[in-house]
Formats: sequence, C-alpha cells, structure tokens
Amino acid sequence: MSGPTVGVEEEFLLVDPVTGVAVNRADEVVAVARQVFGLALDYELTGTQVEVKTSVCRDADQVRRELLDLRRTVALAAREAGCRAIAVGAPPFGDTTGTITDGVRYRRIAREFGVLAGQQLICGCHVHVAVPDRETAVLVCNHVRPWLPVLGAVTANSPFSGGADTGFASWRSMVWSRWPVSGPPPVFASWQHYESLCDTMLSAGTALDPSMVYWDVRPSARWPTVEVRVADVAAGIDDVVLLAALVRALVTQAVADIRRGVPPVPVPAETLRQACWRAARDGLAGGALDVLSGRLVPLRRQLDDLVSRLTPVLEANGDLPSVRRGLRVLDRDGCGADRQRRAHRDGGVEALLRLVEVGEARTRSPHGVVEVKSFAEVDLSNCDELERRCARAVAAGAEEVVLDLSEVTFFGSSGITALAGIRELGLERRVPISVVASEAVARVLRATAMVTLLPLHVPRERPLPTAG
Repeated sequence: MSGPTVGVEEEFLLVDPVTGVAVNRADEVVAVARQVFGLALDYELTGTQVEVKTSVCRDADQVRRELLDLRRTVALAAREAGCRAIAVGAPPFGDTTGTITDGVRYRRIAREFGVLAGQQLICGCHVHVAVPDRETAVLVCNHVRPWLPVLGAVTANSPFSGGADTGFASWRSMVWSRWPVSGPPPVFASWQHYESLCDTMLSAGTALDPSMVYWDVRPSARWPTVEVRVADVAAGIDDVVLLAALVRALVTQAVADIRRGVPPVPVPAETLRQACWRAARDGLAGGALDVLSGRLVPLRRQLDDLVSRLTPVLEANGDLPSVRRGLRVLDRDGCGADRQRRAHRDGGVEALLRLVEVGEARTRSPHGVVEVKSFAEVDLSNCDELERRCARAVAAGAEEVVLDLSEVTFFGSSGITALAGIRELGLERRVPISVVASEAVARVLRATAMVTLLPLHVPRERPLPTAG
C-alpha cells in the first residue's frame, strides 16, 4: 500500500441536551476529556466548540478507526459536562452568537472582526495530505481547486439555523463566506506568488496571521501538507472517510501530474465561487456548474466522474473500498442535510439531536436482537443485499444483529467483503454483530481470519424477529 499520509480535523458543537441550543461549555468538556479520558481536545474561536485531530494516518482505514474513537470520547466527555456534542456544520436551534474563547489571539480576532467573530458557531472538517515541499503544495492547490464544489457537497450538513430550514444544504458555507479571505483560492503561479498574496492580506488587515488565510484549499500554515477546508463537519464516519480518501487521491494524482508537467485547469475564481455556492445550496441532490465542461450537471454525477478519474489512485492507495462504502451510504441515506431534514420532520428536535450526536447509538428496538438470515449461496450477485438488510436492521434500532448463515452452502470472497462492511457499520453504530454459520461458511471465516473480527456462534434454537 502506498500514497501520502493523511490527517483529519473535526470541529463539534456543544449544545443543551434537551433544547439543542449552543452552550459555552468548551472549558468543562476539554477538562473532562483530559482528566477522565486522557484526550487533549483543542479550543476553537467560541466556547461552544471543540476540535479533535487524528494522528498522521497511513490510509482511510486508520482515519476511520481513530475518528470512531475520538468521536466516542468527545461524546462521553460532553455528557459528563452536562451537554451534548453534535456533528453539524451550523447550530440548528437557538442563538447563533457565542462567547469568544479566552486567549490572546482569539481576543484580537474579536476586536478586529467584531460580530463576525462571535457568530462563528460553525463547524468544519479539514483534511491534510502530505506533500514533498511548499512549491509543490501551491501547485497541488491549483489541481485540486476545480473539485471543491463536489467535495463540499459530499459532507453538506447544515440545513438549519435558528430553528428554521435555510434552504441550503450547507448554511455553514454561507456564514463562512463572510470572511474577507475565504472560498476558492486563485490560481497560484508559485510559492513566492502565494506568499506575496498572503503578505498583501496581512498588510491590509484582512488576515491577522497566515492561519487566517481561510481559502477552501491552501498550503498548511504549520505542516508540510495541503489542507482542504471546504467541508462541513460530516454527519457520519462514512462521509468523512469518503472525503479524506478522495482528497488524498486528488493530492496523489496532482503530485504525479506536476512531475509529468501536466498543467491544471485554470478555472476562474469567480466561476468556481458560483459552482461552490450552488453546491452549498443543493447538496448532492442538486446540480452545480461543472467547471470542466461549463454545463450544469447533477452533483452526484460529478462525484461519480471524480471517483472514476481517481479509481487507479484509490486502488493504489488502498482506499477504494472505503470510497465505495461511502458512496453506498450517500445513495441510501443522502447527505447529512438530507438526513437532518428527515429526522426533524419525523421526530422533531430530539430525533435530530439523536441523529447528529457524536458517537451516539441509535434508538433501540423493542425486539432487541434481530436476525438477518441468508439462504443457499452468498456471492457477488447478492452480497450487497445482505449488507443492506443488516444496515436496515441497525437503522431500525436493533440492539444486536445476528447474521444467520447456517443454511448457506457457498460463501465467496465477495461475502467476506460484505462481512467487513457489516462489521464496520456495527462498530460505527455501536451495535454488536455476530455470525451463525454452517460448517462450510465457518471454514471460510476461519481461513480468512474473519472469526477474529466477528464472533462465530452455533445456530440458536428459537427463531428471532427477522429484518428485511
């Protein structure tokens, strides 16, 4: 497995556990996380937010494992501090102004930018990918920038503000666009050109330091990475892992193109801004200007085009299974904004908060344990259906899923892939998954070491409620 290293930063909003209104509890949550769980959380501009960072990860699978652990710990720390931590791009309920975090830099930002600073109760997701040097970094930005509208649509997760539907899939993008240095960057001629632009902004006072150059893709001010900042904090783990894998592949491809002398597509900044605005409004369910063709194209089709272009790189990086899983989740559930709207429509405030609470398990089913049974053979023709049935059982609130393969006579390699996906879903939703297998299937599970990942049981005597 090859490819550059990757890291992810996620910002979470702290809210009242009942009303969902943002609360200034960052001090308490940070203290609990450190003292009880040994996790060092980062502060953000306002006291209603905390941030987590993965380590330098080798691949998308490591990103998934670390974010699962980080999100669960943040959820526990928030509960200990008397609030909820939720993964939303903007506060869905209540006031949108917070208290500025006490710190020299934050106080200076508040003085210089006034109400704009206090209203930054928005939460993003930043993906860092390693690059060889700074000169390469600015050139990579040129290659990545045409895909910013698609990357933003993948994680669009902020349809509400002040209790009302904004009509946007990513309201965070609209709030963020008020900063003087934000949105898609220009095309950079060189590192010297990038530094010259930054110096101009520092002289003008529109940025107080290099970290306030808030373009959607930029060379990191602190690390030898390219940082993509266009995304809302993702609704679920699959969404953020999909984003991280795509960004990693885009940077990998860009570095290779730069070495071969392949020029970037020089999309004008204003054209790109229009496409990003439309993507923020519609999310993946709508369309946006395809800046490569100049036509209005469904964003979901643009995402497929991006994945198709990057498939060889995704395979080389070892991230293609994570991308395919993320695409299946988007096709099944929609983007985060779609999920929030459904939850609020069907169950009000509590249903929405339960959906977006970081690390939270879903509502439990009165049936408790649910059996998903398969017959005869499991192969490429039906393994996706097996995974979908398990996903439906989890979504319906199963406390445990038992996958009954006791009557299966053939279990192919595609079945192993499906089992790995089902296991990941169980880990994400904190729902135990176990397998009841025939001897033929058990031999396959032992040979592939899957028995070390999913408990293997003998058939139960009494039937269980069946999902699907």
